[in-house]
Amino acid sequence: MNRGFISIPVVIVILIVSLAGGAAVYYQAQRSKEKIETAAPFSSNTSAGEQSATSSVVSLALRTRNQSQAAQKLPPESPGHRIDAISDMQQQFAVLEGEIQNAQEKKIFFSPEHAARILSDLTTIEAQGYAKSDVERLRQRVYELSPHLQDQTKQNQSSPQAYMSAAQSNCKSNPSPIFTNDITDMSRVNYIGPPPTMGAGPSLKTHGYIGTDHVRVPLYAPAAMTLESGSHYIGGPYMMEFRVSCEVRVRFGHVTEPAEEIKKLLPSEPKQDSRTQELTPITFAAGDLVGYTTGTDLAGNWDFGVYNSVVRNRYADDPNWSESTTYTTAVCPFDYFTEKLKPVYFAKFNPAMLGGNPPHGESFCKM
Repeated sequence: MNRGFISIPVVIVILIVSLAGGAAVYYQAQRSKEKIETAAPFSSNTSAGEQSATSSVVSLALRTRNQSQAAQKLPPESPGHRIDAISDMQQQFAVLEGEIQNAQEKKIFFSPEHAARILSDLTTIEAQGYAKSDVERLRQRVYELSPHLQDQTKQNQSSPQAYMSAAQSNCKSNPSPIFTNDITDMSRVNYIGPPPTMGAGPSLKTHGYIGTDHVRVPLYAPAAMTLESGSHYIGGPYMMEFRVSCEVRVRFGHVTEPAEEIKKLLPSEPKQDSRTQELTPITFAAGDLVGYTTGTDLAGNWDFGVYNSVVRNRYADDPNWSESTTYTTAVCPFDYFTEKLKPVYFAKFNPAMLGGNPPHGESFCKM
């Protein structure tokens, strides 16, 4: 055998092995191509952009299905919040009902502030979905315990002339009267709390407070005025209202000794509520004595308020307090004094002395 050449049998074996290997590779390549075409059956005429869009649709569908399945696995929303809200409303209603029931059992009337607060709370829970029939039932009971609301209803149902007081029917129009006389001995005044203030309850106070520390001080007419109404009640003991003009009224509260001609017009026994009654008109000149007071038993202060029917203060647009002209027409009482007297009152301002009756927003009185 020639050592320089490979024998023919060996060559034949190599060729057979090579052909077999090539056939196997070709077969695997064809199988891979078929799998790819099966997974993505695009036509040979489909553009690359169309193929991409179709792939996006398929992908989006798969994501949507997965998200839907995931959402189905989420637990349902707990009704706990709804139950808690209902429970809170029921508790609020029960508290209000108990408050009204207590007043009925003790046979006491609601003050305007007290009634306004309860009615506001009832409106709130009604807006939250509480049964209207139950809310209306309590509203009616508040009305029955609130003489001032009954009086307002009567006035609304009748002509204004029918309820015009004798003092008002003979008044003279003057929306800007001038107070030419002090209302008391100003040397005895320790402090003045300008309006408005807010007490517990809440209890809005739109009159000023005059602090005289339980000292017996005189009360004078600041201008010519006519007695219009008053009351004798437990905790007062006396309140007196005067008409200075057709538009302007003056109120003295927590008076301990009205002038004798006024006192004899009022009931000898104090009533449960502070609702005023119309009195026989008595005219007083500026500086005339209308009574004495030592103020309240606790604080030793007393009330001085002025109300002007042509004025609409900020409470006129507040649904919590707009039901009474005592709130909506109140003004700074000290603005009506002469330029000489006015600074004396403003110099006494000290709202901090009121303690539990802090200022309620911006003062009516501008320094």
